Amino acid sequence: MRTYTVEVLQTVTVTLDEAKFDDAFMAEFRESFYQFDDIAEHVEHLAQLEARGAVGEYKPFIEGYGEAEEMGIKLSSTVSDTLIVGGAS
Repeated sequence: MRTYTVEVLQTVTVTLDEAKFDDAFMAEFRESFYQFDDIAEHVEHLAQLEARGAVGEYKPFIEGYGEAEEMGIKLSSTVSDTLIVGGAS
């Protein structure tokens, strides 16, 4: 049996309706989830959820955000490169 360590370069596109991220939403999100102060932190969070497969085409509900369509959230990702960085062990 061999084990390899592989880096995967993945690009995630995040589209969202910034108007939905008003002061009330931001305050409620901070109370229940993470201390995000701006849209960029939400974009990064949504991107990593997509990259980990925590959000999918058939999972329209995103924890903390609700229905993706209602929030204007669209996520897509592509893998553009892979590289073995650690030899077999």
